Amino acid sequence: MTIRVLPSSISNQIAAGEVVERPASVIKECVENALDAKAQNIEIYLSGGGKQLIRIVDDGVGMPESDLPKAVLRHATSKISQTEDLFHLQQYGFRGEALAAVSSVSDFVLTSRTTTADQAYRLAGKAGQFEAIEPEAANEGTTVLIENLFAPVPARLEYLKSDEAEYRACVKEIYGFALANPTVSFQVFKEAKLSLDYPATTLEDRVHQVLKKAANDLCAVDYQTPNLVIKGFTSQPGKGLSNKNQQYLLVNGRRIEDHRLAYAVREAYVQSAGIEKHLFPAFVLHLEIDPILVDVNVHPRKLEVKFAEPGEVFGSVKTAIIRALESVSYQGIENPNSQSGAVPVSGSAFQAPRFETAPSPRQISGGNFFNRNLAATTLPSFADRHEQLNHSAPAAVKFEDLNQSAESEIRLIGQADNKYIVAQVASGIYFFDQHALHERQRFETFWQEYKKSSLTAQALLVPDVIKLSETEVSLLHEHKAVLADLGFALDFVADDEIAVTAVAELLVGQDIKALLEACVSFLEHEKIGENVSDQIMRKLLEYKACRGAVMFGDHLEREEMEKLIQDFDSTDWKLLCPHGRPNHHFVPFSELDKHFHR
Repeated sequence: MTIRVLPSSISNQIAAGEVVERPASVIKECVENALDAKAQNIEIYLSGGGKQLIRIVDDGVGMPESDLPKAVLRHATSKISQTEDLFHLQQYGFRGEALAAVSSVSDFVLTSRTTTADQAYRLAGKAGQFEAIEPEAANEGTTVLIENLFAPVPARLEYLKSDEAEYRACVKEIYGFALANPTVSFQVFKEAKLSLDYPATTLEDRVHQVLKKAANDLCAVDYQTPNLVIKGFTSQPGKGLSNKNQQYLLVNGRRIEDHRLAYAVREAYVQSAGIEKHLFPAFVLHLEIDPILVDVNVHPRKLEVKFAEPGEVFGSVKTAIIRALESVSYQGIENPNSQSGAVPVSGSAFQAPRFETAPSPRQISGGNFFNRNLAATTLPSFADRHEQLNHSAPAAVKFEDLNQSAESEIRLIGQADNKYIVAQVASGIYFFDQHALHERQRFETFWQEYKKSSLTAQALLVPDVIKLSETEVSLLHEHKAVLADLGFALDFVADDEIAVTAVAELLVGQDIKALLEACVSFLEHEKIGENVSDQIMRKLLEYKACRGAVMFGDHLEREEMEKLIQDFDSTDWKLLCPHGRPNHHFVPFSELDKHFHR
């Protein structure tokens, strides 16, 4: 078989398969070029979801006539000239493939005018075959017109979705650019009608423009290390969404998709305030890092990046979110002396979770990860629980005033339906979920004890020989250090067999095979980040806290309720149970007065 060099028309179409996947890919490449040209106003026109027409108009610096034919050649760029430039990239587009790829699979027109030129110039072509350059009447800047996308390769059209679906994908790309560049104006026209209008503004206002209602429940993120600056916004505790559509990661102004960093954000919630397993935080995070420490050239469409120190970035993102959540952890915790209701708390009244080192990631799923495996655990008797709650609790509980200038009494009213503890302060009424309240208190106690002391393993009188598949045994062998941290002592006696000779005292009496199978599932499907043993142990302690807490429906004696309320004041993360459910609700008297027309 003879080897031959492909003509540029074919090689460009092959390259287009990597760069141009759908109309949204065209939007991405062309808007990147506009931003690199220092455009301050960008207009995007779409028809048929971008399949029929895409027109992008910018007011950037433009190109001279001599550059137009070069702009549609492969690997033609003004942004790099030597290999070292790849490690100091400050621009979006640098490969010089975008216009060559787009023009090879469409009817293409490029019009541009520089600041010093008397007129604009126009270069038109079909499927990579171009006509002569002609003068054109146009403003300063560049206009790119793409019609009949993928007409030269009709097989590609079969993989495109409906017009509305393609339009949504285009808009998602524009959301990312708008959030990354709040000082640039963006307008989107759908079928010639203005659809989106984002005038230049601040980042905070741009977040409100793009996220709309979700922006009302965000808190600020501001964190810095020697190598990284993280700024932006994330959901307040208890304000998650039912999907991941409002999650934006931007590295040096470039929107990226990074499941590890998204996981780091979620882990910050799991580790601190808690988040329900079916909810997802909304966030807009700007990461500024030295370009030499991040490689943006590892993905054909530059959607993914590679960090020189991924663990450091992961930990920094998680710590940044935890600190942001700490700053608003008392949002909704009412000042009993305030007549106006809720007042956020700050200062020494708040104690952050105690970590000996930088926080480590936790398991992403909800609180029932081990439920099916530990179902045999017995509940403590009422007498045991009564002893735990301590009969010596005071008859009235004192909450420190949030300004720490006085103390205000919270008075127990009683128990409603054996489910809710009702208490009164000067400004309103608390309704506590007795189970969620106790569960949070127990979990924080267990977790702090676990972090302060080493895990003790207990030898088994007779080794427990467990049959597993070869792949499961191999996975456990690979992570035997993690299992040792959890208190497991394992002998790998065969390719499909393990002998367990010791387990953590915390796990004695449990179904060891079920626990190992759960560990296998976690390590195979959900292990992300550092300190996996902590992630698994957290699930065990969440379960232990849940099973030992007072239950929803238990009758409580008065002193038990008073003790729970008293402990509420010393709880680090007051708002939610470890799984992210609210543990109390406050109703100001002013709200009740309005309801009764007082």
